[in-house]
Amino acid sequence: MTPPLLAVERLNLSIATRNGPVGVLRDVALRLDAGETLGLVGESGSGKTMTALAVIGLLPQPGGVVTGGSIRLLGEELIGAGRTRLQQVRGGEIGMIFQEPMTALNPVFTVGEQIAETLRAHAALGRRAARAQAEELLHLVGVTGRAGEFPHRLSGGMRQRAMIAMALACRPKILIADEPTTALDVTVQAQILDLLRDIQRRFGTAILLITHDMGVIAEMADRVAVMYAGRVVEEGSAAAVLEAPAHPYSRALIACIPQPRAELGERQPLAEIPGLVPGLGRLPPGCAFAPRCPAAGPPCSEPPPLAVIEAGRAAACWLAMPATVAR
Repeated sequence: MTPPLLAVERLNLSIATRNGPVGVLRDVALRLDAGETLGLVGESGSGKTMTALAVIGLLPQPGGVVTGGSIRLLGEELIGAGRTRLQQVRGGEIGMIFQEPMTALNPVFTVGEQIAETLRAHAALGRRAARAQAEELLHLVGVTGRAGEFPHRLSGGMRQRAMIAMALACRPKILIADEPTTALDVTVQAQILDLLRDIQRRFGTAILLITHDMGVIAEMADRVAVMYAGRVVEEGSAAAVLEAPAHPYSRALIACIPQPRAELGERQPLAEIPGLVPGLGRLPPGCAFAPRCPAAGPPCSEPPPLAVIEAGRAAACWLAMPATVAR
């Protein structure tokens, strides 16, 4: 088997609080191959963004600590890597589109200056060459002639495109897109997704797509990992997970997608997942989803492992496991 471009194995992460350390990620395992799109999906607070920040070494400080596991980029271990090496990885080998471009972009520098700074840091370009390449990158993402604008002068869609240009500045092997269509209207959302697909075709970039939108997953992802309460609860091809989800949480997320009415005037109430996402410092015993799960039973009093249920599919649910795995 070809080694993955990015391999995350049994990643555990804790955050220091006034009441002591809280486990934020628990045994997270992900694989991203060259040229593919892996969707990372789940409700807010499930650990999607924290997983991405751990990959690029931008954990909250003070207090964010990796307590176990491995993150390998082309076989190179990143956990424990020095500050200089992580700075080379960020932007140079892994680019990230942050969730909110208005806060991710520096308001006192023009978008062209911010992209040029990335090029000077990673590609060792002079000021004039970096500025020229920044303008080319903005043109590539459809923001022509706006390199001299400050972020507040651009629309939400343009700011998102500028963030994409910055993430692509050094032709990274991996592009992490954290909720790239949040707060954008549907037309601009479609344009951003089309842009990401075009970039992937041009440069062969692998994409880790973080979202809570199953519609975006259906449109963009080759494979999907579903996260809940800091761990991956299901993983498989996007088509398989969307057509026949194995974990009750995956089924609940898909059921919440609004469906078109069969007949004009027919009302269909929106589905919802009962209850609330548990606080990471107050996880219930056993399966964390059990208090919200309609199928929960006695086996759920113990935490299920993420186990292979069929070729290319894994789920952390006692009810989904083959008899050879389930107790």
